[in-house]
Amino acid sequence: MTTCPNCGRSITDNDKVCPNCQFNLQKYRDTFFTDQHQTANYENKNTAKKIASREAYRKEFYPKKQNLTIKKMLQWMHLNSMIVFLLGIALLLIMSFSRSIGWICFFALLVWLYAVCVRTADIERYTVDERLTEKVNQIGSNLFNNVEDSKQKVKSRKRSTKGEQRVEEEVATVKKHFNYVQLLVILMAVINLVVLFTGSGASVTDISYSGKMSITRVAFGLAGRLFSSSETMLSGVIVCVIWLLILLFPLIITYNTLKDTAKGRQISFVLSLIETVFLVYLIYRMSNSALSNTGILKNITSQLLLYAVSIGASTYFLILSSVMMTILLGYNLFKNKN
Repeated sequence: MTTCPNCGRSITDNDKVCPNCQFNLQKYRDTFFTDQHQTANYENKNTAKKIASREAYRKEFYPKKQNLTIKKMLQWMHLNSMIVFLLGIALLLIMSFSRSIGWICFFALLVWLYAVCVRTADIERYTVDERLTEKVNQIGSNLFNNVEDSKQKVKSRKRSTKGEQRVEEEVATVKKHFNYVQLLVILMAVINLVVLFTGSGASVTDISYSGKMSITRVAFGLAGRLFSSSETMLSGVIVCVIWLLILLFPLIITYNTLKDTAKGRQISFVLSLIETVFLVYLIYRMSNSALSNTGILKNITSQLLLYAVSIGASTYFLILSSVMMTILLGYNLFKNKN
């Protein structure tokens, strides 16, 4: 045992109590790391099994010979955990539309980490990791504090106009109702993002890919084809802008829903309504052969028909979740106005 089981600080075999938290190490060793306790309770098989299982869980594993580079790599990942976390999210997004590129980026990052650890004598936490941690902490704290502050304002406003008992009942009802709608809206926003990056429907064989296509992969592939010609370059830009808006709208809606302000509820409803109307309009154009070959979206809709089988299910899931989210946001906006 090299660390205190209570506080995690380093200890030696000669320490009877932890120098940091004064935990009784000697008693702990006698209880869990000797056969005395097992012998005293050996007649109880369940107790003996629990002790053996606990010992196996607390067993520490060490290599026969420690590799210094591997040790530095693990230390680097431990000290710069925020960078590792954000890079993991980025790799998930990349792999959602291109597994080959995602794996290439993953191995490239491992090679980079290995090179850094080989050349660096002492592993330290990067300043960028500290700044990213501070920024994530700031955004997360401000977001959830705004939610709590808005709930407290509702309670204070209600208490100033009605009786105490009556107010407590109404506030509890409002809080329960608000949380219910809020969670459903966030769930629909998450479904939008999942459908955007997840493949469904029939499998398709492309030039360098064979499998189910996601909306993201189709959008990027379509944009690449449109960028290849100067005549269709504008359509390629429109595809990229549409994909970016479909990605950002659920994120903005989630943020404003958690913030729970009157302006935020209005913004969320308008964005969700725009997304729903556009998606329905796009499907309507694709289903009408006359409309699919006219207007500024003709290059987009005509090309999307080639992928109708592979992304048809994803598109309808996206429309369904967008419609549900619009209805929930409209209901939430209407209830709060009343």
